[in-house]
Amino acid sequence: MRRSFARRGGFTLVELLVVIAIIGILVGLLLPAVQAAREAARRMQCSNNIKQLALAALNYESAYKRFPSRQGGSGTIRTQNQRMRMSGFANMLPFLEQAPLYNQIQAEQRSPWDNWYRQNGGLLSFLHCPSDPGWGRTRDPNNRTWDGNVCYGFSAGDCYARGAWHNLSERDDTNVSIQRPTIRTRGVFGRHTYVTMGQITDGTSNTLAFSERRIPTDQNGKGMVAWSAGDVDVYVPLTCRALWGTGAGGRYGAGYVRFNRDTQAGYRWADGAAFFHAVTTILPPNTAVCLIGNSDDWRATGGHYGPGIWTPTSEHVGGVQCGYADGSVHFVSENIDTGNLGVVAPPENGGGISPYGVWGALGSKSAGEVISELPE
Repeated sequence: MRRSFARRGGFTLVELLVVIAIIGILVGLLLPAVQAAREAARRMQCSNNIKQLALAALNYESAYKRFPSRQGGSGTIRTQNQRMRMSGFANMLPFLEQAPLYNQIQAEQRSPWDNWYRQNGGLLSFLHCPSDPGWGRTRDPNNRTWDGNVCYGFSAGDCYARGAWHNLSERDDTNVSIQRPTIRTRGVFGRHTYVTMGQITDGTSNTLAFSERRIPTDQNGKGMVAWSAGDVDVYVPLTCRALWGTGAGGRYGAGYVRFNRDTQAGYRWADGAAFFHAVTTILPPNTAVCLIGNSDDWRATGGHYGPGIWTPTSEHVGGVQCGYADGSVHFVSENIDTGNLGVVAPPENGGGISPYGVWGALGSKSAGEVISELPE
């Protein structure tokens, strides 16, 4: 008996190529949507972290009738214990479900740049923005080892916030530093400043408390601190702004000189100096961050002590997440009105209405500005 076999059909090469091409087109169309969805989730988590920090500050205020200081602690700027550099994040730990770590820090009384902090709080989840590519890096762009990562900062408002002294003499004169422990800012947070709710006369819903500071990952990229020569009495923000390029993603331009003599911002979670943990409302988000100094000697020896423009930065497209003194969180566009960047920043005490538009007004706590609607 003869058997007949039906011929089996198959795909031709052309048909396979067409199918592959269609799949490639679909993947190309879907991938941006998937990436956008992932970034939206990361942005939401970042917003939740800032919300957690803002609520912790409010709970601290409820317990002590004042907000925490961005920077404080025991000792003096030159000797002893925490050297007046302990971060407000450390002091808020009991309100962030981290009371045991807080107790350890108080028992140890170490300076905040001690490598003890690598293993104790080095990667706290509420200090982590999932969009930040620097999280988890153990060496900064200057190849210095870390003492813990941090993606957020305390608002110093629209002044050139300083980290650890009123003038250079305090670095060598302990008595002077003891006599003048307070460094105020136009914002809610400074050094050994504990602002009450009543002192935020512009309204807690109109006053910035926290924002993002991207961890720098390369020597010319976003978040890196530039050194900018100048005297704060005559310095104008446009000088700092000019250092920032306009290329894709933003880069520092040809006139940029990075601060490279010590640890970069984002790599010391427990150090409350303005260099590490302040944000200012002067330059628009996602532009230059500048340490202001009179000479190269300042850049070499006193960077973490100095004044500066500590611009909020992030990897979110178009702006940064900001937490307010009432506990709310809003996204602020990098195109926000910044007023006149050609004038010197107001002094730390007083100074009247901010010259830096809506952005400056959001940072100052008691300048008398009226903001009818928060920018988005």
